[in-house]
Amino acid sequence: MSRGQPIHVGTISIQPVFDGTAVLDTTLFQGADFTEHQHLLADDGRLHVPVGAFLVRTGDRTVLLDAGVGEVHDEMFVGGALLDDLSRLDVTVDEIDTIVISHLHSDHCGWLDRDGSPTFPNALVHIGAADWQHFVVDAQGGRRRAERLRTIENRVHLVDGDGSTIAPGITTRSTPGHTPGHISAVISSGQERMIVLGDALHCPAQLTNAEWQFFYDVDRELAVRTRQHLLRDAEAPGTSILPCHFPGMQAARLVPATGERRWVLG
Repeated sequence: MSRGQPIHVGTISIQPVFDGTAVLDTTLFQGADFTEHQHLLADDGRLHVPVGAFLVRTGDRTVLLDAGVGEVHDEMFVGGALLDDLSRLDVTVDEIDTIVISHLHSDHCGWLDRDGSPTFPNALVHIGAADWQHFVVDAQGGRRRAERLRTIENRVHLVDGDGSTIAPGITTRSTPGHTPGHISAVISSGQERMIVLGDALHCPAQLTNAEWQFFYDVDRELAVRTRQHLLRDAEAPGTSILPCHFPGMQAARLVPATGERRWVLG
């Protein structure tokens, strides 16, 4: 798999780190019409989207935003490349000192543990408090996932609300709906800002069809409102957005246009 190009926000560089691929049927998008978005679909009529993480170096910190799906091969996911891709970037698991998990679905936290031990032994892991309650305390994602996450419990810092400072230039923003405690990372440098969305958006069609609901959203109406707020915020000068599953793990930015919003990737 080819490596994605670094993304720059002022003086901060963000490197996509690939773990694998997810296959999404268009029926997962409630009320969606892909007639004008056929270019997003593979030959089988489905979305084949990347799964991975983003590596950010800021100050003396080495930060990982999300943690891929892990060594999984099933009908939806093919993963397992994240550690190799980090190695190609000359980054070891010991060097990662900070992890921000957007939410506790399996394709975003898959590498947090390996064989019952933390994969990144020196990392403090920031997770939305409501997600920890939902997926770990209440085990709403299943007992197996809850038990796996308990293996890193002493490395977890729970985030509640907006504005938690993670590292120089990185803060969190509460973006619930897809999951109860979904959080986005906001990266700021100089006059530029990027919102790393996690799964607040799943495909580029939702840039202009924010009302499309996604099957796995815990609260679909709230997810739509959150998505709409994020896209309005991205209209501000110097602001771009970085979803996890866009082609090539690319960012998107709004460009001046009359009529409907016009977005460009990259």
